[in-house]
Amino acid sequence: MHHFHQYARILLLISVLLFKPSTVFAATDNESSDSFPLQRFLDLEIEGISLNTLPEDIPVILEAAGYAQAGNATFIKQTPLAGGRRTLYRIELEDTPGHRRITYYREEGGGRNKSSVEKNKPIPDNEAVWAKAIYELACLQVMDEIKQARACQPVVDWEIRFGEGNFLSISANASAQVDATGTNTMLGVTYIKK
Repeated sequence: MHHFHQYARILLLISVLLFKPSTVFAATDNESSDSFPLQRFLDLEIEGISLNTLPEDIPVILEAAGYAQAGNATFIKQTPLAGGRRTLYRIELEDTPGHRRITYYREEGGGRNKSSVEKNKPIPDNEAVWAKAIYELACLQVMDEIKQARACQPVVDWEIRFGEGNFLSISANASAQVDATGTNTMLGVTYIKK
């Protein structure tokens, strides 16, 4: 049943994009060249780092926040939960000639007993701040047609989401991802270098 709802949402997004492409993309392009606050986007912080953070400073900042480097561009942290479960945090960085990206993941897992998922469990405060800042740029300062095309869902304490949780272009130089819930979160920001 869960997979059916996922596929239905994806099909809805594809149909919106296919049947209204000129309105959506023309508005997005106009918006990005004139009014998109790129500097504010570049300064958005996730776990103390932003797209403007110097590459050599990132490991120092993340290690101070409890992360261990698990690869050239991956940082991981784990915290225990009740019942032998744990929360896994992962930050992935990409810096290529074409783009710079920060992606943040949090998921709960482990444990022998399947505990019931708390309905409407609130998003952790720090993640809610990050998610709302990204959401504001993608969904609150744009026309209704763009909000609809970006699948901007109303913000509630237990869910902040747009673009069906996938990366979505929000200007000529920026794309973002927000799929935050009380149990799992995926956030991402990408600067497309020109």
